[in-house]
Amino acid sequence: MKVSTLVLVALCSMGISAAFADGSQATMNQHGPAGIVVGERLAAAKSKLVKQGWKPTRMHTTDGYEYSGVEKELATRKFYELDTCSFDSSRCILYYSKKGTCLRVDTIGEQFNDMTVTRWTRECPEAPL
Repeated sequence: MKVSTLVLVALCSMGISAAFADGSQATMNQHGPAGIVVGERLAAAKSKLVKQGWKPTRMHTTDGYEYSGVEKELATRKFYELDTCSFDSSRCILYYSKKGTCLRVDTIGEQFNDMTVTRWTRECPEAPL
C-alpha cells in the first residue's frame, strides 16, 4: 500500500509539472514583459506596458462587435485592446504589440478596479473573418 501511494503521488507531481512545462502559464514569481506580474491590477500592468513601448492593439474597429458587461466598462475607460470577456468567469483577453511582436494579456475580475493579470503569452489576435 505504501509503495502504490508513493507512485500515485509521483505520477500526479509529474503530470502537474508537465502541464506547465511549456512556459506559457505565468507563475507568481515570473515577471513578464515590462515587469508585469500575475496578480497585478490591469491598469498598472497596462501603464507599464505602454511606458515600455507596447502599443494597444485596437480590436473590433470594423466588425460591429457589441460590448456587454465588463467589456462596456473597459471600453468606456478606453481599453480598446480588449478582445473579449467571458460571462461566466469574468476573464478578459487584451492584445498589445511591439516591434512586430504580439502580446496577449489575460485578466480576471468583475469590476475594473478588481481586474488583475492572470497570465500572458506571445500570441497575436486571430485575423478577422
